[in-house]
Amino acid sequence: MIVKTRKKKKIELFHILNAVIMVLLAIIFITPFWMMITASVSDDMALTLNGLSVWFRGFQTDSYTELFAKGSLARSLGVTIFVSLATAFLTVVVCTGAAYVLSRKKLAGRKFFTWYFMIPMFFSGGTIPLYLVIRNIGLYDSVWALILPNVANIYSIVLMRNYFYGLPESLCEAADIDGANELQKLIRIYCPLATPMMFTIGLISFVTRWNNWLDSLMYLSVKNEGLWMIQYVLRKILENNPQEPSPVSVKNAAIVIVTLPLILASPILHKYFAKGVTAGAVKG
Repeated sequence: MIVKTRKKKKIELFHILNAVIMVLLAIIFITPFWMMITASVSDDMALTLNGLSVWFRGFQTDSYTELFAKGSLARSLGVTIFVSLATAFLTVVVCTGAAYVLSRKKLAGRKFFTWYFMIPMFFSGGTIPLYLVIRNIGLYDSVWALILPNVANIYSIVLMRNYFYGLPESLCEAADIDGANELQKLIRIYCPLATPMMFTIGLISFVTRWNNWLDSLMYLSVKNEGLWMIQYVLRKILENNPQEPSPVSVKNAAIVIVTLPLILASPILHKYFAKGVTAGAVKG
């Protein structure tokens, strides 16, 4: 009885320490973003004189009104949502199809195609060759230049292929007995089972596109401001421009607008992300 009591006390102490550490880490991680929120709705003069604070310094919403009044931020937000969703959807479709083909043991030259996909994952052509390809095939200065080059993600293909490796081979054998072709196997058997993995790939692609700003700089002309993504617009706002300096509150408001959707969605989507990554690591 004494031994059991000691074990119970140790477990309770561990949970207490674990909770305290988690709370402290949460405070450390949340505080910087909270300070940006308070700065975005604080008086700019007070921020200039006293700096950032965890408390509001003269509550106002003029910074948000100013940003959305220009129209460029709202337009870029819409473009970013469309590009991120389109890229995520196409990435799931392309990577799932490629991974299914690579996971078939009866595929002729399977090892060759696997290495064909794996080599560019470690040795890419670089930024300049990709830029030249996009210009030569006519995608430059169009919204497709922001979407199509990022659809066939090798890392996502490998994750999905590993997931398909972990599924029982008897499923495919049963489908063969029922007379199903390869497309029917993929759509009716493998895709429903791979929903967590597909969701994970789409989420990774969506977040990557949302945080990207370089493609807008490289593949869109200066005159084509209507297709700029929100991260590139945010970069423009944060740049030091002596002629039109942005107030501190406006800069922080822009950061909040860009990052808040992902922060709010992360706790909801985290369980699907963790489940998909774990499932994709069953076999190598």
